[in-house]
Amino acid sequence: MAQPPRLTVSTRSYDGVERRHAHGFHQIVLPVAGALEMTVEAAQGRVGDGQGVIVTTGAPHSFAARGDNRFVVLDLPPHALLPDAALHQADAFFAVDAALDALVRYLASEAANAPLDDPTAHHAAALLLRALERRRAPHPAGQGAEQGADPIARAHNLMRDRCAEPLTVADLAEAVGLAPSRFHELFRARTGTTPARVLNDLRLDRAEALLRSGDLPLVEVAQAVGFSDQSALTRCLKRRRGVTPGALRGLSRGGGR
Repeated sequence: MAQPPRLTVSTRSYDGVERRHAHGFHQIVLPVAGALEMTVEAAQGRVGDGQGVIVTTGAPHSFAARGDNRFVVLDLPPHALLPDAALHQADAFFAVDAALDALVRYLASEAANAPLDDPTAHHAAALLLRALERRRAPHPAGQGAEQGADPIARAHNLMRDRCAEPLTVADLAEAVGLAPSRFHELFRARTGTTPARVLNDLRLDRAEALLRSGDLPLVEVAQAVGFSDQSALTRCLKRRRGVTPGALRGLSRGGGR
């Protein structure tokens, strides 16, 4: 099982020959085009159609591509400081939502002809791992209540997973089995703020990450994080964070604060 000498972020395509192996490093495969049929230990799935995969160190896996394909692939040495939640919460396959897909497509463009240079690769890996940590699979309808799951924690997870969608307080309340007024009351008592404010902060966090990470058009950033248009995102950033999208891009190009 060969181990890569360093963290790498690259784009790759695969042929239709089925292969099976294991390797001495973690690997994350994210779809750009086409699909990759995979079995990771006992889990079967498809990388493509809005789904990615995490293959942990030493996990036997098989794969074969179907048709034209392209993927963003992260090879992560096992000694890297990686959060366990990002590596193990997804049970191998995980959903790629609109916000994560926007980041993947930016990285695919940057790594189209060669792997990313080391500083950019480490920054990209940090953004992707942070994004994966925040994505938790929601409980099936009714299951959380039967298992006594905390409705406020479940609401937080839903907001992290679906902040790019037009969620409302009523949607969240229904998902966790509470009346909207009771949900709002419990949420504010527990957190000291409102569900709408937390959802807005999650959207702004993701917008800042995308703006700092590259040159994705502002309108696409806005759509990827759940704002109706780029003007709404700009107004919200200025009001809540005291910064503009252009200033965030300038900080990124200038090496940060």
